[in-house]
Amino acid sequence: MKRTRFIIALALLLTAQTTAEADSHIVNATAHVISLTFVNGGIEERREQKPFDTYALCLAWKHQKEFLPPDPPAFISFVYCAQTETTLPSS
Repeated sequence: MKRTRFIIALALLLTAQTTAEADSHIVNATAHVISLTFVNGGIEERREQKPFDTYALCLAWKHQKEFLPPDPPAFISFVYCAQTETTLPSS
């Protein structure tokens, strides 16, 4: 049992390091929020953008937003992140 815990902890540590290295190559990201509302018997679409310094921060905000109800008067919202700059400038 102790050996299994050690192996799982090691795997999680290696995964976290790999993820951090992958995210360091992405400089900026933008979260896109698409909300749908009922207006005069029809459905209206509202789009918003929120900039972030890293793609990881954008994904964290997106994940948090998925568990919250949409901002009124919207009845549903979709959130996705897009890269706005792919690599760091070489020095």
